[in-house]
Amino acid sequence: MVEKIIKIPLAELRTVRFACQRHNCGGVAEVAVERLGALPGAVLCPSCNTAFKFKQVGAVDGLKALGMVLASMSNEDDVSVEFLIHDPDF
Repeated sequence: MVEKIIKIPLAELRTVRFACQRHNCGGVAEVAVERLGALPGAVLCPSCNTAFKFKQVGAVDGLKALGMVLASMSNEDDVSVEFLIHDPDF
């Protein structure tokens, strides 16, 4: 079986997009990856003005935890981190 895989190096991730799923709102907010760990408050949907909620990871909000992990992984010289996306239509 031939499979197409798209590899996205962590260093190339620039933006995280949040799409609101509340009541078919569809609003979209984007945050730069390097800002994830230092956001002063919640990310709000620009359409319905509702805060996107993320589960706690220990004592840290899940979004901040993601930002901290991505920042720590992007500073490694001994390993390259990639996200793989499988293309089911190939």
